[in-house]
Amino acid sequence: MNNNKILTKPSIFPIISCSRRTDIPAFLMDWIVEKINNGHVDVVNPFNKNQVTRVSLNPKDVKCWVWWSKNFDDWIKKYNSNKSIFQQYKGHFFQFTINSPSELESNLRVSLEERFNQLEWLINEFGTFPINFRFDPIILFKNRGSDKIKSNLDKFNHIIEHVSALGLKEMTFSFATIYPKVKKRMTSRGKIPIDISLQKKQEIIERLKATCIENDIKMKACCQPDLLQIEGIEQAHCIDAYRIEKAIGIEIRKIKDTGQRKHCGCYKSKDIGGYTGIFRCKHNCDYCYASPAKK
Repeated sequence: MNNNKILTKPSIFPIISCSRRTDIPAFLMDWIVEKINNGHVDVVNPFNKNQVTRVSLNPKDVKCWVWWSKNFDDWIKKYNSNKSIFQQYKGHFFQFTINSPSELESNLRVSLEERFNQLEWLINEFGTFPINFRFDPIILFKNRGSDKIKSNLDKFNHIIEHVSALGLKEMTFSFATIYPKVKKRMTSRGKIPIDISLQKKQEIIERLKATCIENDIKMKACCQPDLLQIEGIEQAHCIDAYRIEKAIGIEIRKIKDTGQRKHCGCYKSKDIGGYTGIFRCKHNCDYCYASPAKK
């Protein structure tokens, strides 16, 4: 007998996060359409595989989807071919990560220009208000056997200029957290991550801030309170109940998401992704702190 505990009556969460844990829009849109048609999805607790929550996807219960991705190509295709399904929901918000192409994201096989085109499509379809541009994470590293310090910032100015030209005026960012498993993964791939000091972060931010000010873009730090002491840096609220409420015209309960990191500014949602099985992310970024698929 299976010991998994599935709630017979689906739990209701007004905001569905899809997903912090893996890139569902890039790789699992057929799965999403299937679950929406089923009216629910069973979500395994990533820290206790025997705890499963049945989550309602009924449009009467779900007020907004928050989509997280580095590549919205398949999401756009599925939306265009299933508009009646997606338009049942009041709101769609987008967390779009666009970093400089680098050897750290060698399996992200979509160009900057293609991602700019996706961003422009989303803006044309949904407006700028529900779209959050992310440059995340910022990371410094060295290749094994070399003293040269490298980063993923070489296209930062170009990206900021293009994003601003499309009408977005905010950027969410963070510096990579070098967890032991991140260090182990990067080292096994011939790269040595550098855990930089607050002073060094401040120096980097001052350079980036000049570009952002020139392009009328606010910088918002995600889960890094030490950066908020820097003039001009604001707290990020990636899932912002106030902003969602304003967009959809329906009241949303303002409950802090205690399931996230201590300094996360997000409001409560239900993440329906996972880390194992079909959820292992095929982007396979070197700095990933989740569970990427094997190369």
